[in-house]
Amino acid sequence: MLTCTPAAQLLIDLDALAANWRALRALSGGAPAGAAVKAGAYGLGLAPVSLRLAREGCTDFFVATLQEGEQLRRILPDATVHVLHGFTAADMPTLLNARLTPVIDTPEQAELWRQVAAPCSLMIDTGMNRLGLRPEQIAALDLADLDIDLAMSHLACADEPDHAMNARQRTRFLDLAAKVQARRRSLANSAGACLGPDYAFDLTRPGLGLYGGLPSPLAAGRIAPVVRAQAPVLQVKTIAAGETVGYGATWQAERETRIATLGIGYADGYPAGFPARTHGLS
Repeated sequence: MLTCTPAAQLLIDLDALAANWRALRALSGGAPAGAAVKAGAYGLGLAPVSLRLAREGCTDFFVATLQEGEQLRRILPDATVHVLHGFTAADMPTLLNARLTPVIDTPEQAELWRQVAAPCSLMIDTGMNRLGLRPEQIAALDLADLDIDLAMSHLACADEPDHAMNARQRTRFLDLAAKVQARRRSLANSAGACLGPDYAFDLTRPGLGLYGGLPSPLAAGRIAPVVRAQAPVLQVKTIAAGETVGYGATWQAERETRIATLGIGYADGYPAGFPARTHGLS
């Protein structure tokens, strides 16, 4: 049987996205929540995702690159857009013209930004050893003349609620953030928001959890699926016991079986590295 049906589609439930944002905000004790929308809102579309979250009341958005920040500024003229990956001297005119808030990650970036009178945010490395200023750099720098909106850090093990590193990083963040004159503080990603009000501070920064990923066992039952793949059935046939299906003959029918071929493949994003399994229809 051959059916002429639409191509494979990725269905995105923006209502579920908004519900996840509200759920993560509630798990953090109701602290304000921003949104990580880097990489095109995790591949789901920067414009529809950001516009929907803005309708829900989100005002702080986090992107990775300057180019993403420019794109988001065109979508949301009044939002606060934080650019996580830092900047160079060549980026500064664009940051200023687009009214983007760079996240300062290095002493060199701090020195560059003190040349202008515009807000920035500051990443403090409390133990993840990814982006951010280390404790000894915070101690050595004079940051008093920077207009710092958000002093922030990132939890390494928040997806394990009982991990001892969570409390260590929180204590370190409290100590280091006290040395920085910032209007707001932020420590929690999606998993961190699930740790409750003690980790929420002035703003949480959910990412994975917004898009339907389960960031922590504490979020079980609270996070709704956002993305669903839908593909047409191209053909249904019956094969005999002992026949094999697919590349490498990796699946063999134990009995007479009806099988379906779906119109989805590598070009649609189906990973080539998926286990080579085929499932028969009973």
